Amino acid sequence: MLARPFSAPRSPSLLLALVVAAAACGPDDLADGGISDGATTAASSGTAEASGGATGASASDGSSDGGEGSGEATSTTTGEGSSGGEAGTTRGEGGSTGDTDAGTDTDAGASASEGTSGEPEPEPEPEPEPEPKPCAGQNKAPPDVGPRKAINDHPAYIQVYVNNIENLKTDGEQCAGDWTDLIYYMKTIKPSPDLFLVQQISDAAQLQVLVARMTKELPGDFAGIIADAEPWTQGSPCGPEKAKQTNAIIYRTGRFKRVGDKHVWQVYANKNDTCVRNGQARTRAVMHKLHDKIADKDVTVASIHWSTSQGGGPDPACAKANILETDEKMHKKGFAADLVIFGGDFNESDRSDSNSFKSWYAKANGDGGGALNYRDPIYRACQSAQGLHTCLDNNWTIVGAKRRIDALFVQDGEGCRAQTARAHTVTFDEGDAAAKQLTGSDSALNYSDHRALRAEVYY
Repeated sequence: MLARPFSAPRSPSLLLALVVAAAACGPDDLADGGISDGATTAASSGTAEASGGATGASASDGSSDGGEGSGEATSTTTGEGSSGGEAGTTRGEGGSTGDTDAGTDTDAGASASEGTSGEPEPEPEPEPEPEPKPCAGQNKAPPDVGPRKAINDHPAYIQVYVNNIENLKTDGEQCAGDWTDLIYYMKTIKPSPDLFLVQQISDAAQLQVLVARMTKELPGDFAGIIADAEPWTQGSPCGPEKAKQTNAIIYRTGRFKRVGDKHVWQVYANKNDTCVRNGQARTRAVMHKLHDKIADKDVTVASIHWSTSQGGGPDPACAKANILETDEKMHKKGFAADLVIFGGDFNESDRSDSNSFKSWYAKANGDGGGALNYRDPIYRACQSAQGLHTCLDNNWTIVGAKRRIDALFVQDGEGCRAQTARAHTVTFDEGDAAAKQLTGSDSALNYSDHRALRAEVYY
C-alpha cells in the first residue's frame, strides 16, 4: 500500500506507532514516484534471406534474348552461300543478400529509484541493398560500338578468328589449296583481326610466313606464339607438306602485349577405351595471357587441336576429358583475366547422329545449360534463327562430312558467358570472291579443309 502524506507527529507515542505500521507494509510499497512492476518487453528479431542463383542459362532462355548486336545473324547454307550469325553473350544467374537483424531489445520498466519510463527505442537500421545477381547481364545485347574501323581501337570488344589452316595449302601440293583466300577475306572485313587462333601450322618458319603476309595485306602489325617451334614429324596422307603440325596464337601488336610465359599441354586420346596423353605434336595446345593496351584489360587465349576418334563407347575421342581439362587450364593460377577465349579444331562434332548434343559440348555450352558456362558465338547466333539445329548444320566447318567440329568458346573473368556479336562462318565462296575482288582472279581451290570462324567478343 502507498503511505499517504502526513504532518509531523505531536507526541512520541504517536510517532512510534506510525514507524511500526510502516515497517509492516514492506519497502516496495514506499516508492517516491509510484509502484514498479519490474516488467520488460523484448522485440523479436528476424532474418531476411535471399536465395542464391544457379549458373548457366537454358537454350530457351538465350533464344528469348536473341538477335543481339548488329550485322550477320544469318546461317550459312550447305552450299557456298554466306554464313554465320550474330551472337550476344552472358552467363548463369544468381546471388544472395546477407541476413539482417530486424528487431532490438527494449527496457519497458523503470526502477523505483529512477522514476523513469525506460530508455528511448533506437532507430531501426536500414534494410541493406540486395546484392546484384552474378551473371545477371550475360544475356543482354552487347553495347553499340558504332561503325567498325579498319583497325579496331574500341575498348569494348576484340575481333577474333579461328581456323585450322592445314599447313597453308598451296596449288601443286599433294593436298592442294589456296590459303591466301582467307587473308583476302579478312582484308574485306572491318575490323582487321585482333586475334587469330590457328591450328596445324608446320613450324616457326611457316608461322612467320603467315604473320608476314597478314602484316603486309591487313591493317595492323602481327606477331605469333607457337606451341613448338620445331615439332616432331608424323605420317600424313598428304605427304611431306603435313609432316610437321603444331598450333599457334597470332595477335595484333598494336592491341596486345604478352604477359608472362606461354603454357603448353598435350591433350588426351582414347586408346583401348582409356583416356591417355596423345603422342602427336599437333595435339599440343598453346595458351598465353595477353594485356589489351587499348582496354587496359587482360585476356587469356588458347589454340586447341584435339585428337581424332580412336576408341569406342560414348566418348571415342576423350572429348569430355579434354573439355574439362581445357576449362581447368584456362583458369590456371597466373592466367586470371577479364576474358577467357579458346578455340580450334576439336575433331569432335557438337551433336550425335540422333541430333542430340554430345556430352562434351553440352557441358561447355552455357547457352544450352552447360555447367562450364562458356558461350559459343555461332550457337548464340543460331538461337535467334528459325530452326536451331538447321542453322548449326548450315554452319558446318569440315568438308566431306560437313559437321561442325571447329568452334570458339568465350567467357568473362567472373565465369559468365561473354557477350558476342557478328558471329560468322567464312564460306569458301566468300574467300574466292574476296580474292577475285582484290586481285582480279582466283583459283577454284579452297583456303583449307576447314571453314574459318570469326566473332566480336566483348568485355
